[in-house]
Amino acid sequence: MPSDATHGSRPRRIGVLGGGTAGYFTALAIKRRFPAIDVTVVESKDIPVIGVGEATTTLMPPFLHAQLGIPPVELFREVRPTFKLGIRFEWGAPGQHFNYPFGDADPIEAQAFDGHLKNQSLVSMLMDSGAAPILRGPEGQVVSLLPEVKFGYHLDNAPFVAFLARVAARAGIRHEEMTVERVVPLEGTPGVAALRGTDGRELSFDLYVDASGFRSQLLEGALGSPFISYASSLFCDRAVIGSVPHRGAIQPYTTAETMSAGWCWRIPMRHEDHRGYVYASAFLDEAAAIAELQTKNPGLGDTRIVRFRSGRHRELWQHNVVGIGNAYGFVEPLESTALHMVIVEIAYLLAGIDAMDDPEEARTFPAFANEAVGAHWDYLRWFLSIHYRFNRRLETTFWSAARAEVDISGLSELVEKYQSEGPWLTAGGTAFLQGDPAFGFSGAMLLLIGQGVPAPIRPREGLTPLAWQERVARQRDVVRWGLPHAEALGALESSPTLLARFGASARSWIRRDAEQVTVLANRQWLHPRSGMPTADPLLRGAGQHVKRDR
Repeated sequence: MPSDATHGSRPRRIGVLGGGTAGYFTALAIKRRFPAIDVTVVESKDIPVIGVGEATTTLMPPFLHAQLGIPPVELFREVRPTFKLGIRFEWGAPGQHFNYPFGDADPIEAQAFDGHLKNQSLVSMLMDSGAAPILRGPEGQVVSLLPEVKFGYHLDNAPFVAFLARVAARAGIRHEEMTVERVVPLEGTPGVAALRGTDGRELSFDLYVDASGFRSQLLEGALGSPFISYASSLFCDRAVIGSVPHRGAIQPYTTAETMSAGWCWRIPMRHEDHRGYVYASAFLDEAAAIAELQTKNPGLGDTRIVRFRSGRHRELWQHNVVGIGNAYGFVEPLESTALHMVIVEIAYLLAGIDAMDDPEEARTFPAFANEAVGAHWDYLRWFLSIHYRFNRRLETTFWSAARAEVDISGLSELVEKYQSEGPWLTAGGTAFLQGDPAFGFSGAMLLLIGQGVPAPIRPREGLTPLAWQERVARQRDVVRWGLPHAEALGALESSPTLLARFGASARSWIRRDAEQVTVLANRQWLHPRSGMPTADPLLRGAGQHVKRDR
């Protein structure tokens, strides 16, 4: 087989450079889909993984449990994640917050009837109550809504990566500890021939996955793929990272809190919150950023600085190298897009490996993947930019500049239509015509409503105030049975069969294709789409569970 695996048959040997989350995800996905391929993870003990808490989207549970086959019981036992029902934005109008909940929601109706977004969905109400989708009925019975309610995970990076390494070894994935000193080029044609280590060893593969993080050692370093900057839309380029003990309950959501020169994440783990102040070094120096984070978080532990640039490389797939994760692209984690996009990129990689059985498909698929994934990343740029253009929470030099100068041109027509006609959730009968459904029209509408961008707000026709009030009342009736997050986690540890049923049940949302990314043979991307049942059936089901056991 030729070394340039984009021309010819399916590769027999694939090397993954980098052993972080992106690297192990890729190796596991390849091995699961193509068991006959020899997969090797190459990583160096001298290059540490960026060990921060990971806030994920609803792509994560289906990817872990349905696609990779990792049982939820094992994940909870080994990694001890917490639930993420969405993002709480301390953002927009001064002194207020709004929720960006997972699953179906009705932000337009909530704003029209209530004047706020708190009641936009059952999940939003669970967020505000601090509850997980686990109920306890009047007789003490525990009822799980995990198969019906979409969620993501909060994951502590260090134990999570160590867990993935164990799963990879169990799956037959090879591991080579080696610091790559030089990338040996192919003779007479672009591409990579081998990885040469500082110990003199050389490792050669048919296809190389660059999961080397911000270093982009293969895609940028060896092959020179140009970097396309998003700096005119996203000003932040630094993050101060630290942890602080809980000052209260474990919240079932990620928090994005407005700061003087950027924003701060709060990712709740079992015994501490992971905090990260994402800021623009052009507006704030390192010492001042650390001081601001410490003032906000008494008891903050040791801090460190992570430097980054927002943007992507021109190519995802170049010759016999595919970039995954930060090696290809990065935007600040304002919407928890990092691992979300790793999963999307892996879908294209797997489809590309399949395409190699056809010489013509093998020749043309990389260009298709480059265009499709690049467009997806570009959409994220514009989606994040509207977070900055319309946030009025603070009056600082940074935020004044953001409101005046942030480039939102990729979504300017959408914003103008919103301001003149009001929000909408469908266009031409399709809910998601741009970007990713997790961040498409519904997400953009929610952000603009939540930030108080002026627009006429009209509920859908036929929905009366009384019908809305009755629906909210039914939601509240379910939420009152919701267990606080910490108590819910304890209940799952005591009754692991609830987790097992969530992973195995045919009716579980992770078993459907609603939240799974697929690239079809005709090169159409099957977007992960909303597969959430409407609110009323969900509420009826939850109510029946509780009442049945009374």
